[in-house]
Amino acid sequence: MRRGVFFIIILILLSALALAQSPKVYHLKLLAVQEVEGEYQGSDADLFLELKEGSGRVFLETVPLTKLDTQISTRFAKDIACNHFKLDCDRYDFIFTIKATSNIIGGPSAGAAIAALTSIAMLDLAYDEKMTISATINSGGVVGPVGGVKGKLEAASKAGLTKVLVAVGTAEDNLNESNMSLDLQGYAKNNLSIEMVEVVDLDEVMLHLTGIDFNGKDVEITENQQYSEIMQDLADLLCKRNKNIIGEIEESGIPFNQTLQDNAAKSRESSQNASRDGDHYSAASFCFTNNIELKRIYYHEKNISSSTYLRLFQALDRKITSLEQEVDVVEITTISDLQTFMVVKERLNDAKEQVKKWNATFNASSGEEQDSARTLAYAEERYYSAVSWEQFFLMDGKEYNLNNDNLKQSCINKISESEERYQYVSLFIGEMNLGRIKEKIGQAQQALLSQEFELCLITASQAKADANAILGTLGITEEDLDRFLESKRKAVERIIFENSQENTFPILGYSYYQYSNSLAPEDKFTALVYLEYALEMSDLGFYFPEEKMFLRMDNSFLNSSIDEKWWYLMLGLIFGMAVMWVVKRK
Repeated sequence: MRRGVFFIIILILLSALALAQSPKVYHLKLLAVQEVEGEYQGSDADLFLELKEGSGRVFLETVPLTKLDTQISTRFAKDIACNHFKLDCDRYDFIFTIKATSNIIGGPSAGAAIAALTSIAMLDLAYDEKMTISATINSGGVVGPVGGVKGKLEAASKAGLTKVLVAVGTAEDNLNESNMSLDLQGYAKNNLSIEMVEVVDLDEVMLHLTGIDFNGKDVEITENQQYSEIMQDLADLLCKRNKNIIGEIEESGIPFNQTLQDNAAKSRESSQNASRDGDHYSAASFCFTNNIELKRIYYHEKNISSSTYLRLFQALDRKITSLEQEVDVVEITTISDLQTFMVVKERLNDAKEQVKKWNATFNASSGEEQDSARTLAYAEERYYSAVSWEQFFLMDGKEYNLNNDNLKQSCINKISESEERYQYVSLFIGEMNLGRIKEKIGQAQQALLSQEFELCLITASQAKADANAILGTLGITEEDLDRFLESKRKAVERIIFENSQENTFPILGYSYYQYSNSLAPEDKFTALVYLEYALEMSDLGFYFPEEKMFLRMDNSFLNSSIDEKWWYLMLGLIFGMAVMWVVKRK
């Protein structure tokens, strides 16, 4: 009898241990497009995710094999989820498996589903497996539209799903086989008995899947008073310089033709309108741009000799070096300090590069220089812009441990992220069209080698933002671009609001956000680029480990102080002891 009881207890303990070693598997249906006899048809697939203790690595197994972009987009989507919800993803390795019945056309359309399943797994949430999403995922957690939705809805119906989430705008202007407009929401409800719902971002996706509203509140950005005063002074300095340059042109007798007058008047009007609206960064930008053109005309019309240009470039180079030495000794303690240092160093580096470029092409003996007037004008104004931004070192803010080791690691992380985005977008449009992004990544790598970590950080951030802007517009129609911009703008507002609440007002992120708003009516793509810059520059504090605040759910085993597997083992031990006690009593 005792041997039998002992045997049962051993079985219980072994079962508990087996459960402890079995990772929980999370699952969502995917909707895809497969190729059948030369035609594309909707099909379903299965996405599985297991978490194992690790270091944030991503593994993907697909049956059958998918294209390379699916592998890269999986890692990209996981990173978006981790950043969006501030999840401690470095503690785990992510084992993704995609199983399908036939070859699936590659693409990023599974991105939103992968981001959602990552969030669910990391927070160990209950969710509805009878629904899914077919959309891309973009920076800021914004979802984007995909193609082949009609076929995917039909596949969802056959797979027994009840709800399909898609990006805003997907339900409109879709064509059926007869090339006629088709109301996809009506088609899904009336013909397929499923619900099609348009969503904006990852928060809405999670609300539908889990019933939890992670970001239900509307945010309202309040401009930091100290920022407002300093930026107004900065704008005043650059716009005053605009008037001084015009005065120099008039005094030198250079013909101030009608075109020049019109351009100057237009820039002045734009600057005044921006100042009136409280957008001092845009006001400064308009004056800065006009200063370059006015100064170029001034140098060009004066017919300056080669030797004079050489002297002017040498004098500017000395000024740049002097300011660099002055800035390098500034103590960096806050995110405002860091962003100020970044923007000053970026402008000084840009001016220095222009001087080097001119020196490389200048031949003093023959007087053959390459557009000296434009190069000198641009380099000078970048230098004066750096001087103006120095004022932000006076701004207060929350202190961080911004030592060289942390700055170096943040630089390395940003370079890695920018390289990943570069590789991803190159799959769609080719490397030949991404020369500027590749150049910025190279500059960031060079800054890393030179131990100019702040310069590395801003340059790599710009490269990443440029790539994100391209990725976000893939598949976006002109009609959808306004909606996409609005979604991205709300994502920026949320991040600026959250950081402002923590006394880390993002001076660069907010400046880029304002400038994007001033550009949006006329130049939507450039406005999107600056929103991407704003996203990158508005949450820098997250890159410094001692300040990370990770989202946790109170009922989550994964985020409790004791790992889930040990709970199973403890329960097995308790049950075994209880059995022994009962047997002994009998």
